[in-house]
Amino acid sequence: MKLFKLILPMLAIALMASGCTKEYYTLDYSTGVNVYTYQYTITPGQWTRNKGQNLPGADNYLFADFNNADITADVIENGTVQAYVYNVGTWNTLPFVYPLEVWVNDGEGGQKMIVVPENLRFEWKEGQVRFVIQDLDGYDPDAMISNISVKVCVTK
Repeated sequence: MKLFKLILPMLAIALMASGCTKEYYTLDYSTGVNVYTYQYTITPGQWTRNKGQNLPGADNYLFADFNNADITADVIENGTVQAYVYNVGTWNTLPFVYPLEVWVNDGEGGQKMIVVPENLRFEWKEGQVRFVIQDLDGYDPDAMISNISVKVCVTK
């Protein structure tokens, strides 16, 4: 009886194993996938205001454009582009909403750091990346007077 109790589970396992197939997947390191990382520092003078009106809900934003030759038609078709902003001591993926630390004029000739609910996002097309900062309320974003560090990773 003890022998039967030992043989029965082994027989069941053997029957189950003979009825299934297993496929193995391996990574092919010869595909030539490359990741290119760029770090940009957006200075206050690089931001351009769009032509929107300063009204709630209007399409008001600041943008900064940069050339990136690695964003090719092949990347658009088969690759990826990710972006990150350095804020509050760490890299955060874009789009990034609140809290964004920005330096603004304090109205008395000085500057002050404020944390604002800004939406910082990026857009990309062949040969170019654009960073866009927009207030969540639709009004004009605060004028940037400090640099913003961003990274772009292009996978192709």
